[in-house]
Amino acid sequence: GAIVYENMETSVPGIFACGNVVHVHDLVDYVSAESERAGAAAAAFLRNGSCPASEEIPLTAGDGIGYTVPQKLRIGESFSSAEIFFRVTRVTGAAAILATNQEGKTIARFKREHLAPGEMERIILPAKLLQDVHGPISLSIQEG
Repeated sequence: GAIVYENMETSVPGIFACGNVVHVHDLVDYVSAESERAGAAAAAFLRNGSCPASEEIPLTAGDGIGYTVPQKLRIGESFSSAEIFFRVTRVTGAAAILATNQEGKTIARFKREHLAPGEMERIILPAKLLQDVHGPISLSIQEG
């Protein structure tokens, strides 16, 4: 699907993508929430023009993660949190989803009892966790 920022804007300013154009969703609730985010961002774009320049943080799929949506975050004044969707590449029992910075330091850990490729996963990264992050964030699975 299209590569998008946290507000569902593509790399082409003013072009937004959501729903199954970006990735296949499990629940219509996720599609609805994503479309609301894209619609609000498109309306803001029409009112204010493009997003002011801010630091861009790529999200990368590490061990056990197939992809992330969004693939990039823009950390600016109005940024409060990022809702990240992804699918894992293998079935696990108890595991943790780790978000690590480019130095390999864990900035967030989310426990799960079970992970499977057929089930959409979702985490939320608040701005507070990202304030000192410069460079890519990798999501990965740690089993056990």
